[in-house]
Amino acid sequence: MADEEKINSENKNRLRKGFDLAGGVLCKECFNKKLLIDDLRLENARLKEKIKRIEKTRIIKKEIEGSAHHPKARPPINGKTNSTPENRAKKGGAKLGHAGNGRSSVNQEEASLVVDHETKDNECPDCGGELKRLEQRDRTIVDAQPLKARRILFRCRRTQCKKCHALFESKPEALPLALYGNRLLSQAAVMHYVHGTTIGRLLDIFGSEVTEGGLIHAFHRLGRHFEKAMPLAIEQFRQSHVRHADETPWRTDGHSGYAWLFSTKAISILEFTDTRSARIPNKIFGEGELGGFLVVDRYAAYNKLPVKIQYCFAHLLRDVEKLEYQFPDDPEVKCFVSRIIPPIVQAMKVGGMGLLDEAYCFRTEEIVTEIKSALRQTHRHLAIRALQQTFLKCEHRLYHWASDKKVPAENNFAERELRPTVIARKVSFGSQSDAGAKTRSSIMSILFTARKRLPKNIPIEDWLKDSLNKIALDPSANIFSFLPEPIP
Repeated sequence: MADEEKINSENKNRLRKGFDLAGGVLCKECFNKKLLIDDLRLENARLKEKIKRIEKTRIIKKEIEGSAHHPKARPPINGKTNSTPENRAKKGGAKLGHAGNGRSSVNQEEASLVVDHETKDNECPDCGGELKRLEQRDRTIVDAQPLKARRILFRCRRTQCKKCHALFESKPEALPLALYGNRLLSQAAVMHYVHGTTIGRLLDIFGSEVTEGGLIHAFHRLGRHFEKAMPLAIEQFRQSHVRHADETPWRTDGHSGYAWLFSTKAISILEFTDTRSARIPNKIFGEGELGGFLVVDRYAAYNKLPVKIQYCFAHLLRDVEKLEYQFPDDPEVKCFVSRIIPPIVQAMKVGGMGLLDEAYCFRTEEIVTEIKSALRQTHRHLAIRALQQTFLKCEHRLYHWASDKKVPAENNFAERELRPTVIARKVSFGSQSDAGAKTRSSIMSILFTARKRLPKNIPIEDWLKDSLNKIALDPSANIFSFLPEPIP
């Protein structure tokens, strides 16, 4: 008994407030109030978090509407801020009475293939009764054919001149000594070098008739034909008025290298090399003085080229935004950034506004004045002064766009065109050999140039197949001569 009393005494000391020894509630009303208080605390915390999110969204929206530029990470929340209330109130979709572009059926003459489809069962699946034939119902679908390689035997007729005894032989649609036909080769080249399809995936698509070694050997053979076109492509590039250049890392045989891009609206030249030195752009531009302009970033390899250089304002804008990110609470930095960012953004947009020449010159003069005024202000902050020196030191390469409407203030054209190469690098991890890098250079240059010049209704595969058929008849032909003339 003494032990039980001792245990009960210890349990009383450990009792929870409001509960007895058996765990029952002493006062149910107090317990219900405690539960209600706990629920209200949870609800209060949830509402506070919701208010915090709404307040954060409101601040971000206010910053975006009050700034001249829109950071990529903070797009406008309610669509375009410069649209009118009437346009924002309009409902989307087609106008009333619009015919639409839905799918349409085809008749027997228009169809590529007509299939008489019959039911497999002669009995009703519900009751087992006999089925009788009714009228025919047509249904139009669009389907794809399997892209598989097939073996073709060409019986090439040989003839001989009765007078000089010269031998002649008909030529099939294949390059000399080539294992694969021009259709397969053109499809594989476009899929691999333009669309970034890996060779392993190409082997899965074409089937067992195509081997990895045979396809790589065919690409090298195709690359040697394309190399003949490179001097003509480089010559046309030199004669262009506005040119763009950029570079990105590219590994070859496991070693670090670079992919260089030199492009215009009608020409693309790619060089996959092991160096980032100035000898690559020097080889493309030559030694003679050239007219026109070259739009690039501030990489020093372009500075001594015989052409006028326009620095990219998008790169300069990133430097200014980086300054704002590094010193977010400094009032002097905030003042400088808020003053120089709007004219930089306007400089990149003014070319696409469709202004007439006189209005364009007037507007660009205003923008240049605003930029120079912000740069020549005296500041004590060392980071601001360093950035000002960067602008002032290269002032002779900053404002060509202000006097020539065709010159853009940014290098986004080259950045976008280099994107497929960046994706190919992530997928393939670069070239496996120097020969592969050389082949890639010539093939991608010609195919990217063809994509710029061909009408939208002509696929690159069809143009390449027709060009290879002409080379099969005349191996000395230059594929560059088969390209359409650039649109002025």
